[in-house]
Amino acid sequence: MRTHKGWPGAAISTVAAAMLVGCGRDPVRVEGADGSMPVVANAATVKTAASGTFTQTGITGLDVQTAGKNTILEQTAVGTLTGTLSGPFTDKLRVVIHPNGKFDAHFTITCACTVNGRQGELEIVGGDTGELVSPTLAVFAGRAVINGATGALSGLRGVLQIEGTVNVTTGLASYSYEGDIHFEP
Repeated sequence: MRTHKGWPGAAISTVAAAMLVGCGRDPVRVEGADGSMPVVANAATVKTAASGTFTQTGITGLDVQTAGKNTILEQTAVGTLTGTLSGPFTDKLRVVIHPNGKFDAHFTITCACTVNGRQGELEIVGGDTGELVSPTLAVFAGRAVINGATGALSGLRGVLQIEGTVNVTTGLASYSYEGDIHFEP
């Protein structure tokens, strides 16, 4: 097993291309609502469309291992979330790269976010599958779920579809999100 701080270079970055974003997971109930989103009578909620981008800006840690013919990457990164959800984030992900260039990823993102003028911390969990499409590019698609929130975002829930790319040379990913969010009544 080798452990690297920061991005180790082209040799591992080619293997790391498949990294970013993670698993499909069902939403988990988040307790408490602060009424910051419209709520309809009888405890029904109103969903709000959400869209934007996640952009990784730096890799803060990387551990590369092998298991049989698979390569496993454990990575931490930082980045910026824009759109309906906005703010800086940290990203912990695990990517399993298969010998055929396809991969599965699972991630947890923590964002100091603003949503409709309200601030708090979000935990977003998700997953994706993807593949290398060239020596310098990998593509992926999957799903992310708002798993918990604090502050004025307490009670925020949502399911987002994600789709993006990984620059194999740098190991950094950029991806769009689209879905619905709402506050628990």
